[in-house]
Amino acid sequence: MGFQDVIFSLGSEEYGLPIEAVQEITRLAEVHPIPKAPDYIKGLISIRGHAIPLIDLRQKFAIQSDHESEYAIIIEIDGNLVGFAVDEVKEVRTLENISPPPPLVNSAFIGGIVNLPDRIIIQVIPERILEDREVQDLSRLVG
Repeated sequence: MGFQDVIFSLGSEEYGLPIEAVQEITRLAEVHPIPKAPDYIKGLISIRGHAIPLIDLRQKFAIQSDHESEYAIIIEIDGNLVGFAVDEVKEVRTLENISPPPPLVNSAFIGGIVNLPDRIIIQVIPERILEDREVQDLSRLVG
């Protein structure tokens, strides 16, 4: 039995988030910049009257891409809704045969690697993408 993940892309790489962590997927519209916010925060987006901080996952993961983020994946971290800007949401897929990350991969947010015949999907642990300090900073920004 596998895990259902929302598969998304950043540049040429593909990642998976557990579907139970995903509150909503939305196409990005207007993003309102926040003065003096950290570089990885693109700004605020409005979802049904709520201002939600939008994290630029390309910036956070240090991924280069010429493509503009088109979607936001909304999740909840420590009781706060947060949007992750991604290039494309590809599919919902059951992932099986998830291997632990190789020993040299020491990113806390990588939960596993799925090696498919035609591609590799990196499974992400959503609550580990942001460090505790960053979650506290986000709470202050929108609190």
